[in-house]
Amino acid sequence: MDGPFTKSGGSESGTTSLDAVEIEFVRFFVRLASQFHLPRSVGEIFGYLFAAPEPKTFDQVVEALEISKGSASQGLKSLVKIGAVSIVYVPGDRRSYYKAESSMRKVFGDALRESIRPHLEGNRQHLLEIEKLTEAVGEDPALREHHFSRIGSLKSWNDKALLLLPLLDKLFSLPAPLFPFNLFSAQPPESGGKDADTLS
Repeated sequence: MDGPFTKSGGSESGTTSLDAVEIEFVRFFVRLASQFHLPRSVGEIFGYLFAAPEPKTFDQVVEALEISKGSASQGLKSLVKIGAVSIVYVPGDRRSYYKAESSMRKVFGDALRESIRPHLEGNRQHLLEIEKLTEAVGEDPALREHHFSRIGSLKSWNDKALLLLPLLDKLFSLPAPLFPFNLFSAQPPESGGKDADTLS
């Protein structure tokens, strides 16, 4: 098991406003954020809000996590942009309150649309520019052919990834019992039996 929750600088946090369970939620999403190459503060903020029973203000986020206002502002903007966090109106209070989306299917679906798709579409344009440059620089024919082959491979992968996104979006929107396979199962779905005969 990992060590205690720490601040971005690496020193042990002196945070007293987070209880043991909240700390573990934060650690879980910090680890998840790192797997997607997202800033640590994004994982900290989402974990804190996800564990919270009620919406939190900007100042509460900063104080609880002991992060800078700049990190909190940037992290919240990023999370709001992808739909992982929403801004909640509280009657009689002029401050903005933030609430985490509780459905991870929705979080990942929105992230696919708002974050990954623009990058893939940008890749397509970048590859076209590389292709034009390869034609213009007058390389050795064998080297030019090699580069065109590499460009073609990247274009094919990028186009397939773009085609796959709508399917992934639909998969994440399905309730767990209807999901076509268990991502965490060590055994593949059974192909025989009564159900298979019924579907054939």
